[in-house]
Amino acid sequence: MSSALRPRLPPLDRRRGLPGRRASPAPGRPAILLLPLLAACPAPPAPHPLPFDPAPAAAAESAPASFPAEGLDEEGSETEARWGPPNAPRIAGEWRADGAVRAPVVILRGACERRSAEDCGCTDDLLLVAALDGSLTAFEPSGARRWRYGCGAPISQPPLPAPGEAVFVRCDDGTIAALDERDGMERWRVARPAEAGLVTGLAWSPWAGLLFAADRTMAAVHRSGAVAWTLTDAGPFLGRPALSGRLVVFAGLDRLVHGVDPEGGEELWRRWVVGGVEGDVLERRSGDVVVATLYGRVYDFALPGGEQRWEATVGELVRGAPAEGTDGTILVPVMDGAVAGLDPETGALRWGFGVPAPVRAAPLPVRGREDVPGTARAVFGDRDGFLVELAYTARGADDSAGAAAPPRELWRLNVGLPLEARPTLRGAELLVGLEDGRVVRVAPGPPDCTGDAGAAAEESR
Repeated sequence: MSSALRPRLPPLDRRRGLPGRRASPAPGRPAILLLPLLAACPAPPAPHPLPFDPAPAAAAESAPASFPAEGLDEEGSETEARWGPPNAPRIAGEWRADGAVRAPVVILRGACERRSAEDCGCTDDLLLVAALDGSLTAFEPSGARRWRYGCGAPISQPPLPAPGEAVFVRCDDGTIAALDERDGMERWRVARPAEAGLVTGLAWSPWAGLLFAADRTMAAVHRSGAVAWTLTDAGPFLGRPALSGRLVVFAGLDRLVHGVDPEGGEELWRRWVVGGVEGDVLERRSGDVVVATLYGRVYDFALPGGEQRWEATVGELVRGAPAEGTDGTILVPVMDGAVAGLDPETGALRWGFGVPAPVRAAPLPVRGREDVPGTARAVFGDRDGFLVELAYTARGADDSAGAAAPPRELWRLNVGLPLEARPTLRGAELLVGLEDGRVVRVAPGPPDCTGDAGAAAEESR
C-alpha cells in the first residue's frame, strides 16, 4: 500500500495507550515489544476468486447469481433475433448523440418486466452511446435522454456496465471513470493507470473486483479506483483482453499473446504470432482463446498453458475481432472484403462470404426462434454502409463428404455511412452508430414477440 493510501492516525502516547504526544522508546526497551501489537492486527483478506474460477464451497451462498438466461450469450448480450419472415429490412427510427459514434451501442439491462410490442425490447433498458466528442449518453428506448456524462476526451471504446457496481468508461486519454448507472454521476476517476497512447476496451472481474485495461502497458484497477498492478514489458495494445480459465489474456501490436495472472499481474507465458493483433481477444465457450492478426493469420490457444492448437490463414489483413457463432464456428471479419467461417477444432476454412467492401467489426451471431434445422446465422456491417445477414450450414449438418454449402444472403440494407462498429441486437431490431452522430434502429422484418407475456401486456395499453 502506498503512503498516500495509508490512513493517517494520531501518534500513540505509550504511557497511557491514548492518542497524544509522540514518545521516544525508553532506554533498554527493545523494539520486540511491538510484536504483540502486530499479532493483534487482523490478517489481510484472502484473494477473491475470479469469475471464471469454480465457486468455493464455503462461499456458495454468497456467490453472485449465475446467468445468462435463455436467449443471452456469455457476456449478457441478447442472441435471439425476434424478427420473423418476410425479410423486409428498413430503418425504424434513430437517435442522435452529440458526436460521431464509433463504438458499439451497449445495453444496460433492466428487470424486463415488460417488452414493447413494437420491437420486442425490454421497456426499462437503457442504451449507452459513446461519442467522439467525449460524451456518454444513456437513452431510454423511446429515445429520451436519461443522463449524459462528459469525459473531457473522445470516447472510441464502448462503456462497460458492471451490474451492482457501476458503469465503467474508458476515455481516449487513458482515463478510467466509474459512473452511477442511475444518473451518470462520477464516483471516481483514475488518470492513465496504464501508460496512455493506444486505448483499449475494458474487461471486468466481478468476483475479484478488478478492471483490466491496456494501451502501451497492461494494468488492473480495483473497484475503488486504486491501481492494483501494472505490467510494462509488453505492448502496445489496441484490442480488449479476455478473461478465460485462470488468466487474463492480452494480445498486441508486439506480435505476442500474453497470459497474465489476473490477481498479481505476473506474466505466466507469451506466444509469438505472425503479425500484430489489433482486435479483441475472443474467449471461446470451451475456454480457449482466439486472436486474428494484421497478416490475416488466426490462432487458437488452449488454456491454462497457452499451447497453440491450430493456425489458419483467411486473407491479407484482419483488423477486427473474431466471433464465435451459435454453432461454434469461428467467424472472422476480413479487410479484403469477406467473412470467413473456420472450424473451431482444426481451424480449417469451412466457408467464405465475399462482399465488395472491407469488413472491420466482428460479426454478430444471432439465433432465430424458428431457424431452419442445420442453419446458423450472423449479421455484419461493411465499409460501404451495408448491414447484411447471412445464413450458413451449421457444424454437424454438412453433407456426406463433410463439405459445407456456401452461405446465402438473407437481406442487406444500406444505412448511408461506413459501418465500423459491431451492430447491437435488441429484441427485433439492430442498433448501429454512425459517424454523423446518429444511432439507427434497423428492423430486418416484422417483430415476432410470440410467447412474451410482457409484449401482450404492452399491446393492451
